[in-house]
Amino acid sequence: MQYDIINLLFFFIIYGFLGFVLETAFRSIVEKKAVISGGFLTDYFCPLYGACALIIIQIFTLSEVVMNSRLAALITATFGSIAAVTLMEYAVGRLLDRVFHHKMWDYGKLPFNLHTYICLDFSLMWGIVALILANILHPAIEVAVLSVGSPFKSAAVFLVLSILIVDGSYNMRRMYHMDTIRL
Repeated sequence: MQYDIINLLFFFIIYGFLGFVLETAFRSIVEKKAVISGGFLTDYFCPLYGACALIIIQIFTLSEVVMNSRLAALITATFGSIAAVTLMEYAVGRLLDRVFHHKMWDYGKLPFNLHTYICLDFSLMWGIVALILANILHPAIEVAVLSVGSPFKSAAVFLVLSILIVDGSYNMRRMYHMDTIRL
């Protein structure tokens, strides 16, 4: 389905928050204590998860439109999502490390990692997340989002993105003054 910019931004916000929740739950289980995952720019939101979710949704939609076989579309979209999200994770991890001298994650202790930014285990987990997102979660969220009136969505998107931009700007300035970021 084609989405206008407001719906895309609304999905981005929802999935950026849900990605934060998922990561917080995952880290809490792995570390066996309550962990609140902190983002690079802002808390309670992870732009990488929002962007990756939109990419996954578009890959699955395109595969279903282009391919005649539902199974072939599912397999192609899953592997396409794994590749796209892994590439995105690598690029963002490398960018954060090289430009901002900030390492958000380190897969160095896991086997089959590339420069500690990506690893086979998490790439395969992205495939599972992609399947769940595209086939279960997004259809339900899509119905909910499309049922909300445009004026409310526009106002909500403007408000939330404004808060994220102000919060991100504040945090960047704070990190710059602490010499965490050297531009």
